[in-house]
Amino acid sequence: MNKILLITVFTLTSLNFYSQSNKDELLEKDIAGIVEEIKFMYHYDQATREYLHFQTFDKNITDSIESLSKEMRDNRSNFTPVNSDSLKNKIWNTYINPMDQIHTERMIEITQKYGFPSAQRLKKFSKDSIDFNPLILLIHSPSRFSKELIEIAEYEKSKDRIKKCDFGYLLWHLKGRSDFQPMLDKGYEMAKNEDGTFSLKAVDCE
Repeated sequence: MNKILLITVFTLTSLNFYSQSNKDELLEKDIAGIVEEIKFMYHYDQATREYLHFQTFDKNITDSIESLSKEMRDNRSNFTPVNSDSLKNKIWNTYINPMDQIHTERMIEITQKYGFPSAQRLKKFSKDSIDFNPLILLIHSPSRFSKELIEIAEYEKSKDRIKKCDFGYLLWHLKGRSDFQPMLDKGYEMAKNEDGTFSLKAVDCE
């Protein structure tokens, strides 16, 4: 009986190892196309949202504004947020929300085949500069995907394909951002700043 149990455990362990190894091999094989596709989805996601704040798609401009202090950003006279409610609604309903759904569905497909394509895993296999975070595409997923994504994220975390802090941050979003407990349970702590305010800081992400 013990011998049979030992063989069963060994077989399951081998299958899990093969599954992880197989996903890495698949990702390495298809890395160029996967990086290009995720990069496109990420930059589309960011550009459309940034347009609402800056009314430009020029990343040099948006990056320079974001590097300013909050006071200087609030007092800028150029590249101001979209004021028209009708235009804002149109951008969200026509260009952002539908693509969030498409991006989420595609990220689920990619994750099921290759495992979650974290920036760390992409850097491992790609020679390109990975200057984007695929996690953002799941964070911006429509709420109807939350239950499915929580299950996927828990599995990917168990396989060490999502870091603990990223997992906590994603859970916080998927659970409605009602409180910070998902982040506090997954590598973050509430730290006091020099000005007396408090903010969450990642302290244990491994």
